[in-house]
Formats: sequence, C-alpha cells, structure tokens
Amino acid sequence: MPSTTSLDRKTPPDTPEEFLEMVIELDQRRKSQRLASQRSKQVCTSKTCEREIAATGIPGAPGYRERASLVRQGHHALRLADEIERKMELRKHGLSRGQKEIRDAWKDLCNDKSAKSLLQRLGGKNGIDVSKAEMKRLINIFTYIFFPTTSTDAKMELDFAWQDWRQMPQEVGAYRELDKGGPLICMCAFNYVKGESCGSLNEIALDRLSTILHELIHAYLDFYACRCVEVLDSFEENVDQAQGYGRAWQRIAIAIERAAPELLGYPLSMGRFESLTAAWKYFKHWPSREEVEGWQLVYSGGKEEEDEDEDMYIQCGGGGEDR
Repeated sequence: MPSTTSLDRKTPPDTPEEFLEMVIELDQRRKSQRLASQRSKQVCTSKTCEREIAATGIPGAPGYRERASLVRQGHHALRLADEIERKMELRKHGLSRGQKEIRDAWKDLCNDKSAKSLLQRLGGKNGIDVSKAEMKRLINIFTYIFFPTTSTDAKMELDFAWQDWRQMPQEVGAYRELDKGGPLICMCAFNYVKGESCGSLNEIALDRLSTILHELIHAYLDFYACRCVEVLDSFEENVDQAQGYGRAWQRIAIAIERAAPELLGYPLSMGRFESLTAAWKYFKHWPSREEVEGWQLVYSGGKEEEDEDEDMYIQCGGGGEDR
C-alpha cells in the first residue's frame, strides 16, 4: 500500500467514487504498487502471526491441520480478516450447533414486538432504558454469531457503558482498548444517525445494533491481531491507521454487512466510508485500486441472494444511511 505523509488535499472526498478516483490517480503516478500477491509475505518473527487460521484438508486424512487456536495479539490482521470473510461467505450454512441456538435466541428477540421488549426499547430516544446487562447480552449474541471461538481460543470478553455525548453529536459509539480502560464498548445514549426503519425496528434501534457490530470489529482486531511493527503489512498499516479503519477493518466490515441480512434479518450498515473520511487527517497508508474496489464503499443495504429462511430476513424499503 503506497504511503504518504502529505495528502494532495486536506479535505476528504465527498463520495466513495471520488475516493476511488483519487486512488486510481495515485496508482498511475506511482511506479511501485503493493500487489495483492504480496499479502502472503512473511512479515513478523512471531510463530503464530502469519499462520493461516482455518483448518486445512480432510479430518483423518494425511496432511490435515486443525483450525489454529486464537491467541491474544497472536495473528496477522489480514489472516484474521481472511477467517471472518471465509465464515461470512458461508452465511447460515456455516453456523455451528451452538451458533444456531444463539441465532434462535436472536429470532425470539426479533419476534417479541411488545412495547417493553428489548429491541423496541433499544429504539427509544434514551438508550439508558436498556440496561447494561441487556446491552452485554446483545454484544454476546453478535460476538457468538460473527466472531465465534472454540474451547481452545482466548476469549474476547467486553464490557459496556452508556455515555452522554450530547455535546458531541458526531459521537455515536467507541471502542476502548485494554490499556485505555477497556476492553469496553461505549455508546451515546442519545446520539444516533438518521436512517430508515426496517420491519418492526426503527432507525434508532437499527443504528445502535449497527454500532455494536462496528465496535466489535475494532475489539476483535485489538484482541487478536499481532502488533507487527516496521515490517510489510504492519499492525499500524492494516489496523491502527486512520483511527482503526485500515485494511483489515474494512475487509471484515464489508463481509459482515453482506452477511447480516441473512444471519440477523436486518441490513446493518457499518458506516465504512463515513468512518474513513471522519478520520481523514489521520489517513496515511493508501490502499490500492484493487483493495478499494473490493471494499465496495457504497452501502447497498439490501439482500444479495435468495434465502430460503424467509422468516429471518425482513425486507425493508431500502437501506438506511451509513453510520
């Protein structure tokens, strides 16, 4: 990924298309471009960093390797993105028995449309109407569906706190790392991004659910990504730059956006382009044209393919705005 310390413009692009045009122009100006084939290069001396996470081969057959156990800060960020992309491509067909049970519990929450139900209260203007324990329940459900672990994995355990950020209307949610009082997901009890309702959930509930997933991606990378430094494909380049919206976050976010309608029954936007432009002054490592095209920064908010589990997908009148 080409790197620059001084951008040609101080203001961020207005649209994803304009951002892609900037990347294409940069590619044309630079003779050396980071190629997708370079992603597999050894980048770190850690024994677990570059190792593929997914199981390979057929169980019981020669050459079979079990899925690598996830360890704290032990895996290359792009290998973690590979793992989530692989799982999200399988959609519901890749869910374990335990994940199916959790998804059934989520369906029960969705089917409870009474005024005092958890998801209906989540759509209230004061988020504190939903308790900390209930928010942690939603966090745990989403973690189990989108970021599942095995008995041998290090476990990602997160706390939650409502915040009063009404004086900062642009602040909707945040993830705090371990060394900054976390691991903790914070969310403003009053701020939200205007969008559209879907099924029985209003725009506030949908935005708060999106925010949980958005921050869970930060938490996942913070917890499991190796802190590779001063090497090709470093942690700073793939994760930390632009306030956490590097390559790995973008790849995981688009994979989850595509899978959410089938797995949860609602289209949830991660606000990928808006997050990147909000952190524009911290943007240092430029992606390639291939990468930006793969990110598909225009949020579709819709269903990509037919799903026979029609009771789970709730057709909306179009996608909401990006976060």
